Amino acid sequence: MLEQVLTDYDIKEIKPVELAAATHFVMDIVREVFPMLDPNELPPDMARFQEVYYKAKDAAFLAAFDRDGTIAATAAFLPYDDRIPEIKGMYTARPTAELVKCYVNPQLRRQGVGTAMVRQLLPLARAKGYETMYLHTHRFLPGAVGFWEAQGFELRLEPHDNWQTVHMDCRLAPDNMF
Repeated sequence: MLEQVLTDYDIKEIKPVELAAATHFVMDIVREVFPMLDPNELPPDMARFQEVYYKAKDAAFLAAFDRDGTIAATAAFLPYDDRIPEIKGMYTARPTAELVKCYVNPQLRRQGVGTAMVRQLLPLARAKGYETMYLHTHRFLPGAVGFWEAQGFELRLEPHDNWQTVHMDCRLAPDNMF
């Protein structure tokens, strides 16, 4: 199935003209998986998309487009800003990106689209000078931790907070690339 997925989707950095579609896709997924959040409040990086992703040389926002041009998945990275108190200082020794907005259309989950996105995103981050990719996910998201472990990420901290947060990372050494 993965081979079919890889040929059925065009994975590329989105263009400004595709921003509305990407924002709509992201917000639909956010409403689904995070019903406790304000459904009308754009995440800060999406609200400042041009500045954070399009004009920045150290970030990228990818989308997988199907043959009809519809977004099937998204994934992005940006410089990790050391904002999370539980891991403060953990990622200051080497250039670290934070993987964000990794969402797949619910009807396409477990079909290889997410894996294909990550396989394109990690080498792109390495090419932009990052040595580590950090992410956080949540235990209440079915299969999330297992998915990231299958992509080569390792659990670094699980603070057992109300959000069931799991902090993970992987080295972006050339020998770890797909």
